[in-house]
Amino acid sequence: MIVNTPHPARERLGLGYADVAQFNPRLIYADLTGFGDAGPDAHLPGFDLTAYWARSGLLSMTHDAGTPPTMPISGSGDHATGVGVFSAIVTGLYRRERTGKGSYVTTSLLAQGVWASAVVVQGALAGARFYPLHDRANPPNPLANLYRTADNVWFVLLVTPDKWPALAQALGRSDVLADPRFADAAKIAENAGALTAILDAAFGSHPMAHWAQALDAGHLTYGAVRSPNEAISDPQLRSNNIVVPLAGAGEHLSETISSPIAVHDVDKVAAQRAPELGEHNDEVLAELGFTPGEIDDFEVRGVVASKHRHAA
Repeated sequence: MIVNTPHPARERLGLGYADVAQFNPRLIYADLTGFGDAGPDAHLPGFDLTAYWARSGLLSMTHDAGTPPTMPISGSGDHATGVGVFSAIVTGLYRRERTGKGSYVTTSLLAQGVWASAVVVQGALAGARFYPLHDRANPPNPLANLYRTADNVWFVLLVTPDKWPALAQALGRSDVLADPRFADAAKIAENAGALTAILDAAFGSHPMAHWAQALDAGHLTYGAVRSPNEAISDPQLRSNNIVVPLAGAGEHLSETISSPIAVHDVDKVAAQRAPELGEHNDEVLAELGFTPGEIDDFEVRGVVASKHRHAA
């Protein structure tokens, strides 16, 4: 049973753990909150943007120097937290298989946001001093930075210092290897702005197709920044069942995004459209032991949504 209403509301509804576990001691009760189930703000509703992104510290780090925090992709924190809930439920199920006992498992948007930014939050716990916000024109490391090509494609360059000679050759700028400002990793960091300007000019002189070929030939790591419309054309998505067929959703929606988790040699349940309200009333109520006559009576009295409304 997954519950994500704030604690005061679920208690009023009689949906707290103590309320429902009495009926089934093997129940896995998954409690999803905004800010956790204890503390001064446990009662508050939480949202992706406010709890996962803003309050965790994550939003403060995902923008460049001199720019304000920007709105993140809607639902990204919700999806990550959903995988966290799944992990908690599976752990509870495993415990039940071992002990026969149910579990009260929980996570929160805040906990998941802090976990997502744990590299830097852990640093804060250790009293770390942080680099300032990333400045693309004067980065901590120009070999790990964003650049734009002649056809206006942005890409992420991610090259280790030992690959600097191969990068210079791919750029057709072997001459810069003799420049004392870029003699080693320390010098490159010290003169990051100057090297960034050189890389900007070089990458801006040819389109992305040219640089993809040159960087691939040099075994240099990069990633083109793609729009969602470009991303869905990536053959990796279908080759790895990241995007899968969607049954029954209509002619304008034939595919959907699969869950990011797979178990080899175990087929996932085929993706299907979300059910209409009350669409599966008969099946669910019959499984609970109600007779066809009782189910019809429920519909007549408005206890459940009428399936006739969804016959189409």
